[in-house]
Amino acid sequence: MHFGFQPSVCNPASPNEKGTDEESVGYVRRATFGERSSFASISEATEWLKMRLVEINDHPVYCRSNVPVQGLDQEQALMHPLPTLEYENYELKRATISWYSLVKHDGNYYSIPDTYRPRYITLKILVDQIDFLDGNAVIASHRRITGKQKYSLDITHYIKTFHRKPGAPANSKILAQSDELIQNMFNYYYRDDPKKFLPILDLMRETLPDAFSSTLAILNKQNIDPTCDSIRFFLHQTDVPMVEPFAFKGYFEVSEPDLAVFDHFMEG
Repeated sequence: MHFGFQPSVCNPASPNEKGTDEESVGYVRRATFGERSSFASISEATEWLKMRLVEINDHPVYCRSNVPVQGLDQEQALMHPLPTLEYENYELKRATISWYSLVKHDGNYYSIPDTYRPRYITLKILVDQIDFLDGNAVIASHRRITGKQKYSLDITHYIKTFHRKPGAPANSKILAQSDELIQNMFNYYYRDDPKKFLPILDLMRETLPDAFSSTLAILNKQNIDPTCDSIRFFLHQTDVPMVEPFAFKGYFEVSEPDLAVFDHFMEG
């Protein structure tokens, strides 16, 4: 509709009817991932694909006078402008929330805030991330897990449950998946009195994870007990602006006075 093309579709389950498309995909796959097929992350694989596509598009093509990059330059003058809305490659699906505030997708489990009441939720599934939507609002977001029977748990999703059962964090999977600084803080300071840990959980819910972890690291470095008050103090600290230094020699230069001026005043 946007570019003004009339689609010509093939019959279902008949890839032979669009052999050029299938062969192009296979060519790119072999030329890109035949040489290397193992990557540390999706981002690394994407950068590798971009680099190989640049090389492929600069390579001469059989029975064509121009390489693909040159052909694209010629065709761009005939193309419509790109859509103004950014394209996202994702899948939407509905899922059931368990009694433990967990949602199962592709054999793995993801936590949802225990204050969320509805029984069903919408999943926006991207390549490396899953957003959990209530209408258009994102109520939770997790990195997508690979493998099976694994858990992605956010300790702030269970604050209501922990207020009702203060002793629950001690041996829970949720604490075991939390930042190591949070685990050490709980085990060293609050395991014997978990109720005092609850205000810190409330503070975590109001704070970005990186900022909270950085604050705990500062407290550890300065040997300050991580109480709710001390954490809140350092979270809300603002940097004092630096004053530009000025040159000061340590003494003042005073010019020699002309006493004849005073004599003139005295004569007057």
